[in-house]
Amino acid sequence: MLCGCSGNSTTDGTSSTTTGDSAVSDTTDISRLPEDGGFTTVSYELSTDKYRTYYEIFPYSFYDSNDDGIGDLNGITEKLDYLNDGDTSTTDDLGVEGIWLMPIMPSPSYHKYNVKDYKDIDPAYGTLEDFQKLVDESHKRNINVIIDFVINHTSRQHEWFKQAKKEIKAGKTDGYAQYYHIAKNKNESGWRGLGFDDWYYEAQFDDDMPDLNLQNETVRKEIEDAAKFWLDMGVDGFRLDAVLWYEYPDSEGSIEDLKWFYDYVESVNKDAFVVGECWENSVIISDFYKSGVDSFFDFDEQGPQGRVASAVNKENAADYVKSIESWQKTIKDVNPNAINTPFISNHDTARSAGFLSTDSARKMAAAMYILSPGNAFIYYGEEIGMTGSESDPDKRTGMYWSADDKKGYVESIPGASNTAVPEKAVDEQEKDENSLLNFYKRVIALKNQNPEIENGNVTAVTFGDDVKKTAGYVFDSDGSKVLVLFNAGTSGAKVTVPESDFKINEVRGYAIAGEKTDETSTAASDDVFAVTTSKADENAVEADEFAVDGQEITLPAQSVIILK
Repeated sequence: MLCGCSGNSTTDGTSSTTTGDSAVSDTTDISRLPEDGGFTTVSYELSTDKYRTYYEIFPYSFYDSNDDGIGDLNGITEKLDYLNDGDTSTTDDLGVEGIWLMPIMPSPSYHKYNVKDYKDIDPAYGTLEDFQKLVDESHKRNINVIIDFVINHTSRQHEWFKQAKKEIKAGKTDGYAQYYHIAKNKNESGWRGLGFDDWYYEAQFDDDMPDLNLQNETVRKEIEDAAKFWLDMGVDGFRLDAVLWYEYPDSEGSIEDLKWFYDYVESVNKDAFVVGECWENSVIISDFYKSGVDSFFDFDEQGPQGRVASAVNKENAADYVKSIESWQKTIKDVNPNAINTPFISNHDTARSAGFLSTDSARKMAAAMYILSPGNAFIYYGEEIGMTGSESDPDKRTGMYWSADDKKGYVESIPGASNTAVPEKAVDEQEKDENSLLNFYKRVIALKNQNPEIENGNVTAVTFGDDVKKTAGYVFDSDGSKVLVLFNAGTSGAKVTVPESDFKINEVRGYAIAGEKTDETSTAASDDVFAVTTSKADENAVEADEFAVDGQEITLPAQSVIILK
């Protein structure tokens, strides 16, 4: 049984005093926090700002509504209640309040990162009417929709490039040819031949991805027009692909391009959220915040060598929280409105279930990155343990809804050889309270219930140089403070939080990623603390349950608790 204080009375009848919104008491109250960690009982207010937990969707692989073998927009609409049903009193949805749709515009490729038309929907995915329905139904559930906006390059099949090629062939170089980087005798890396008279066009990624000239004012007007088209349809922002490459290797030029675009988007909708993909180290990413763009994905978080996996695998929460505090300070020194964007895998990287080999490790990783400051991004299927690495198609296979009912399942995508599926599909995991999926729901609920975690000022809290596995953050949002405390270790731990760091008044919620063991002692009754037995390490204890006694906290292995 967890012991924590809440409200203005205590179990032994002693009184407490109230300071602001928090009850201050010398005793603890176990009467108001249930054994589910607050998951089903602590209500929360819907987000109204840019701070949200997002869910990345590859439409091709998510859900096929018309049985043509390809996922589509109507399929996503059908599954919105899985993501969030809009009712904060229910706990059967994932709880995300934002979705990022990978490219949806017409394209000759399965991934659609080479756009043919910036103001339409790829027919394989549906129509503009289908998209409008998806946006409207998302908004009914308080889900914001951001779309991939690929403006570093187009497809060669885009009308702009077709016209540029025609004009060059006709000896004209001052029209559409200026939309791209086209030059004569430029036979070098990253440049491709136009097919006549030694003319070349820049295409750093692929033959069918000619790079746009974003310094050209006419191109900028075209991009602004396209952005307004989607904003007018109700889109809540954009994910910008490959921002490092806008003017590569001129980072300052790319940053200026981003400032232009962000300023324009903000002039249309000041609440729009923009996040950029700058796939580089933290030094370069932090510099890109000079653009004013809200967020850039924190690539130091993701992957088998990233901050999150290292913290879990090395049982080291202390270094993790200190690095996050430092990162927050770094980016906010550049842009005071910066929003961190942690993630552990996406459509370009190895799926996290591959490098986090146990269920408890996957759960602990989820707790650590989702309960970090800013807007966490979850890659579709991560919450059920989908795997995939090596080729890009193998990282983007069909969402596994059911082992028995294949309705909506996308059996394969072009180029994929990965046939692995999670041990349990969505429908089976929904019925198992200890499943990975239900753990994700709990952790996201904890973040929704405590918005200070998203938008508060961050201070890392550690417990001495010799204690690595237990550490956390104090989040302060306009004087409302919460403490998120992790035990990344595979054994229980007991810590004392100095009142100078954080005065514990209330337990907001908790979650346990680690598995219970037969040797672990349990509470003798429902109204006492969990029994703990010290080991050689004074901070290591046997504990299946949390215990809060004043400023002293007992944490089970691989767990998180949130205190106010």
